[in-house]
Amino acid sequence: MPTSPAPRAAPWWVERAETLLDTKDLRTLELGALWELFERFSFVKENVEPDLLLLDVQARPELQALWVALEARALSVTEALDTAGDDVALQLRTGALSAAHFRERWEGFGFTEAVDRASTGADDWLEGLLRISRITTGQNRPPFGQVNLASRAHRISDFLSLINPGKRDTVYDLGCGNGKFAITVAASSAARVKGVEYGQTYVESARRTAERFALPNLEFIHADVRDVDLSDGTAFYLFFPFWGEVAHAVARVLGGIARNRDITVYASGPRHDYGEHFLEQVTQGALCLAPQRLDFADVMVLRSA
Repeated sequence: MPTSPAPRAAPWWVERAETLLDTKDLRTLELGALWELFERFSFVKENVEPDLLLLDVQARPELQALWVALEARALSVTEALDTAGDDVALQLRTGALSAAHFRERWEGFGFTEAVDRASTGADDWLEGLLRISRITTGQNRPPFGQVNLASRAHRISDFLSLINPGKRDTVYDLGCGNGKFAITVAASSAARVKGVEYGQTYVESARRTAERFALPNLEFIHADVRDVDLSDGTAFYLFFPFWGEVAHAVARVLGGIARNRDITVYASGPRHDYGEHFLEQVTQGALCLAPQRLDFADVMVLRSA
């Protein structure tokens, strides 16, 4: 007697879709939770190829309704995320949300790493507000440039606590990418913030994002960092944006500025072919290592000698 063929296994996305559809009322979710949902929906939609989806539906027609429901729910999540972000943006534009209270809000979600994803509550809230993914692709890297990797919220908080930038300060984010650090610092302080970025796509994205908040103390500069006059800077943030000759040139420029006045350099990245150029300025007497950060274990903080 012939045996019936074994039932075809459900496609990988089915279980994820069913889980995502079984979520809370979106009206009860804050900005960070909405962003987490948005990323989960986006992952499924971006990784199911249309041709394969067609085959899945042909084999199991009932999956058509599941996919339609998934797309509808994803749209609802996007709309809820837009509404929550627009509310914060309006508060910033009108001054209803001060810099101090804005900082308290995102820091208040904490920096504890999620169990099943490389994120924290503060990162989810900021990235949901700014609609900036952790890693951005689609932009060719220039020579000696790095992939655009957004700064982590705990690193931004550490910078703000260490530097405590005020009205008299000008903060440079060198290699600012899509602008997460620069926008967050500008919204969290009274300092003038300037983001410098070589990649045109990144700069355009950062400017579009910043337009929502109308921050008068924020500027993005599209240029090779070696061609920018940095002489008005009082604090410089670098999240391993470049290496090699570019890093060497920037370290020399910052060393020259440090010889004339007090500055602080907050540099995160490896020692080899990056940090060694800043340490060279220490050897030459232009910069000195801050006592609490004596090595490149994670972040090196340097100040005028």
